[in-house]
This record gives sequence, C-alpha cells and structure tokens, in this order.
Amino acid sequence: MLLAYIIESLISKTKRLKLVEVVFLLKEITNHEMDLRFEAAAANEFAENTKNDVRFHVPKIYWNFTSEEILTLDWIEGISIREKENLESKKINIENLATDIIQHFLRHAVRDGFFHADMHQGNLFIDENGQIIPIDFGIMGRMDKLNRRYLAEILYGFVQRDYKKVAEVHIVAGLVPSNVHVEELAQALRSIGEPIFGQSVKNISGGRLLKQLFDVTEKFNMQTQPQLLLLQKTMVVVEGVARKLNPNTNIWETSKPVLEKWLKETKDPINNFTDTLKDSAEVLKKLPELPKIMDKANQALTFMASGKIPQESNSFSALNKKKVEMKSFRNQSIIGLLLLVFLGIIVF
Repeated sequence: MLLAYIIESLISKTKRLKLVEVVFLLKEITNHEMDLRFEAAAANEFAENTKNDVRFHVPKIYWNFTSEEILTLDWIEGISIREKENLESKKINIENLATDIIQHFLRHAVRDGFFHADMHQGNLFIDENGQIIPIDFGIMGRMDKLNRRYLAEILYGFVQRDYKKVAEVHIVAGLVPSNVHVEELAQALRSIGEPIFGQSVKNISGGRLLKQLFDVTEKFNMQTQPQLLLLQKTMVVVEGVARKLNPNTNIWETSKPVLEKWLKETKDPINNFTDTLKDSAEVLKKLPELPKIMDKANQALTFMASGKIPQESNSFSALNKKKVEMKSFRNQSIIGLLLLVFLGIIVF
C-alpha cells in the first residue's frame, strides 16, 4: 500500500488507476478470507442464488461443523477442469463445458450481482453428469444493480457492435469524464472491438488487447473502478479456462444469449412495475425520516458537486486513515534519509 501511495504521489498519470484503493480492496478481501465463517456464508448465498442453474452445483455447507478456522462442506466426486483428456474419456462434452463456464459467470454477475471471483482451474471440478462444481468461496465479487446494468449494456453493445451506445454508457456511468466526445470514444472502442469480433478465443491476443485497452483508458482519462476490479480479473481468468477447454469458443456468441435474456427481463413492464412497488413501499416506510433524509441528500449533493467523498463509511474512514499514515511515514522516511546523508557528510 505504501508503494502504491508513493507511485500515485510521484507519477500523476497513475492517479486515475486508484492504486491505493485497489490495494485497500484486496486487503479487505484478504481479512474476510481469513475467517471461514464468512466463506461459509458466501458459499451458502451462492448456492441459494444458483440452485436452479442447470449443470452448476455448489456444495452444501454444514454449519454445525463450521467455525472461524474450519469450513465443512459436502464431499464431492469430480474431475478437475484442467484434466481435459480425462474429461473427454468420461464422454463429457468439452465444447459445452467451455460455453457453460462463460455463461454461468456472466449470469451470476448480471443476474445476481454476486459471483465467484476466483474461478481458476484449481477451483472447478466436473462431476460425471458434466456439472460444474466450484470450491473455495473466500473471494467473491458483488455489484449493485446500477453497475450490473452498465456492465450488461456495455458488453451487449460490443456484441451488437453498437460502439456509440457503448461510449454513451461509459459517459453515463461516469467511467469517463462528461466532457469526452461520444464519437471520439466510440471510434476508439471500435478500434478494440472490430479486430476481435467474430474471432475464436485462440485468435485473440490477451496481452495485445489489454495494452490497447490501457492506451484507450489513458487517452480518455478513464478512472479505475475498484468495485469492478474483481469482475475484470475474473473475466480474464474465465476466458483462460474456456481457452484451455475449447480454443474455438467464440466469446461474443457465447455471451449474447445471457445478456439478451437479462436485459429483456429487466426491461419487462411487469418486472419494472414490481420494482416500482417495492421502491414505493420503501419510500413510504421512510416518510417519518424524510427531513433527515433530505438533509443527508443535500449534503451528498454538496459533496458530489465539490468532487469530494463523504467520510462517514467505515471503509472510507479506514482508507483515509491509512493514507494519512502513509503520508506521515513517507515524510518521516524522507527526513530520516536526509539526516543519514547529513551525518554521512559530517563523518566522512
């Protein structure tokens, strides 16, 4: 974290990457991962969300035998997803498996807003029925409804090759400054999307794509979104797993049905009406507290207008405290170094 702070302080270009916030996020994740009760709760929630998903099964948690240092789940019989030849010998359809892993990940991300964020080959097993069985639920990712909508719209925009729509969503979502020209951003996004559209995974250079994405984000001063970091990381990992299983997997064709279905459902009039009723019920509950809420809203708008972040949440308070500590440590280090140099000059 100190290194991230020093880099941000010395190299102005890196401020948009929010390195300190990224390290802070990883620190919080690690602290949660050390308590296996949190992992059990994550696995339990994940199981409830996915209980109706075909060819996907989360092992059951045994709460009576689970504690801070012990996690007890169902025993599973399966083959590691990395053992491709073994899977083929069991007559398991590898092509379907490659499609399933991409679609399940996207489904969990956009439908549930809660996804397994460590889906590497060591954490995925396949049973005799071709079901994907994940393990190790220490690192899970969350996204709120708004970010899920933005994600789905951006990915589906790429699928449809509607780069102007993708650019507009970037601006609305605040991923780029509001003064960016939509057409210019759309052109830059087209330069990324068109070369890989319709290509199978084996023909896409991940390194080259990431470099191009980084160049575009720098040009348009895109800010790193720490809350989306786990999603981005897991997308790369899932793509790698699919590549190993079936190099001919087409990411766009595989993603399209999941994104289309979710976007259609969320735009459905009945679903929108249900959401409106829920929101209205919440508003009615809050009516007695309306004056306080208005004060807080006014304060929040003031913060937003001035570009400042409210310091009331525990995470932001802890983050700012850590920044102050690092600034103090940096200053003390510089003073100490200068004193050493000064003493060295005197002595020698």
